Amino acid sequence: MRALIKSGLNKIDTRLEEVPKPVLQDGQVLLKVEACGLCGSDIHAWRSDKGYEWVKTPVTLGHEFVGSVVETTQSVTGWQVGDRAVVVSIQGCLNCQECSNGFTQRCLTRTVIGLSYNGAMADYVAVSSNFLVPIPADIPAVIAAAVEPLSVAVHATITTANVTAGQKVVVSGAGFVGITCALLAKNAGADVLLLGAPQDSALRLPAASKLGIETRTTNEGGWGNPDVWIEASGAPSALASAITDTNSGGLVSVVGLYAAAPQADLNQLVRREIRLKGSYASVASEYELAISFIKKGLLPIENLLESFTLDEATEAFNAAESSTTIKPIIVPN
Repeated sequence: MRALIKSGLNKIDTRLEEVPKPVLQDGQVLLKVEACGLCGSDIHAWRSDKGYEWVKTPVTLGHEFVGSVVETTQSVTGWQVGDRAVVVSIQGCLNCQECSNGFTQRCLTRTVIGLSYNGAMADYVAVSSNFLVPIPADIPAVIAAAVEPLSVAVHATITTANVTAGQKVVVSGAGFVGITCALLAKNAGADVLLLGAPQDSALRLPAASKLGIETRTTNEGGWGNPDVWIEASGAPSALASAITDTNSGGLVSVVGLYAAAPQADLNQLVRREIRLKGSYASVASEYELAISFIKKGLLPIENLLESFTLDEATEAFNAAESSTTIKPIIVPN
């Protein structure tokens, strides 16, 4: 089979190779990959950015995906050949206190498929049945592959920020997660403004506008004092603005990750009692909620996605890095 393998520290060390199909371990299923999304963490790993030194090579990339079961091991129950699933990407040990409390993404020994071990930018992938989430057959593969980042937006907007009708919400960051956070907040009845960088005016902000989301670039100003600010850009200046400008008693939900430690006026945080909450990844129930929103037609994300074949994986990475696409989806064929 084919797999996109990162074998070294340079971009050119990530290439499509012919490798044997995975040999299943007890409790695993073999999925035939239908589609696999490419996200920011894949770009960081591809470039060997700071903070991704822990990624051990060689490894097959890819953690946002949908597949069909083609083989199971004897101990697997509840899954049969032909079943369709998305996979929880950040996987806890299932034994510690965090996992027992339902916060598997906080597990101190968590692993990430496609970074800690071989992922789904391949024809086939082996996954523990503990981390499978069923998905209906009528959801197209390219949309199903986006369930993982949609679940991250659900976690940031609904679980962490608890956005409700009538609130004023600013979302900073016009990537796929930022746009879908804004869409989820709009669906909740909030008054939403999406902020993007000036270069997002070419592609990302117009795509969000077509979804009925009000947009603005960060250099235009005029975002006022929201009740909730969802920071999805990973830009230190955006976090500083969130803490300074969010309404007294308001909430800042931080889902972006930062390449350098951000600086902010924490006196503002104290004096105006701003609540600052991190929002990391998601859990299985949020995958299920994202799927239910897709089924109800509440997440019309088709125009945010662009398909690439597995042979075009390098082109997909280059397009993502240069922001000439919003969400690349790699479709083996």
